[in-house]
Amino acid sequence: MVAFDGLLARHGYVRQGLYYRAEKPNHDTVCLFCHFGVECVLLSHLMNVSPMALWHGTVAAPSSVTTLYTEERREGIAAFRMASFGDISHLYAGNEPPAFAARFCECYTDTEDRHD
Repeated sequence: MVAFDGLLARHGYVRQGLYYRAEKPNHDTVCLFCHFGVECVLLSHLMNVSPMALWHGTVAAPSSVTTLYTEERREGIAAFRMASFGDISHLYAGNEPPAFAARFCECYTDTEDRHD
């Protein structure tokens, strides 16, 4: 997480315990491209939640988009807020079906889908 926090620090947000100091607040856009597992670890770090809850209770399909914003509700303290998670509306707009990857069978009797 040191490298990740270093990236955020270069954009003006320095981790201090469980929050980020907004040393140089800005409207920068930072784009990261990663696998679902890594995404959950990064999100857990930003939002101070266990990645286990994200790994087991959410799914972000391949090519999905997750959007976070910084909010400086108190001067000098920034919080990250997730505005969307695993959005695939761009696939529907392009008439592309979403991948089933990262999901498991809806019913155990669905023999063609992935089981535990």
